[in-house]
Amino acid sequence: MQLEVLESKRGTKVVTASNLHAALKLPVRQYGALVRKWLRDVYEFQDGMRKPQMYRDFAKRARPGEPIEDFYITLELAKLIVLRTNSKQKVKYARLLEAFAHNGQMNLFQHAA
Repeated sequence: MQLEVLESKRGTKVVTASNLHAALKLPVRQYGALVRKWLRDVYEFQDGMRKPQMYRDFAKRARPGEPIEDFYITLELAKLIVLRTNSKQKVKYARLLEAFAHNGQMNLFQHAA
């Protein structure tokens, strides 16, 4: 599974919580609990230590008819989440997210929203 980076019309680059969870190969049954934890935990952002804020660091993804709740997550928050997981893939994806956030290049992993 590859991590997909989406770009909005305004140029904001994000990943979806469901795609991040799948790319990290985390247990499917723990999706809901892990995402709730991700969005309520305290992280060290560039502007200081704080909890992720709605519409600043993440936003709910509208998916009518889908049983699973999903979110758009900024690349900065995604990198911080990745570094806290128990995934064997975390270093790989943390480096990719860091490189994309700074250089805007991710070749195979970039998709348009």
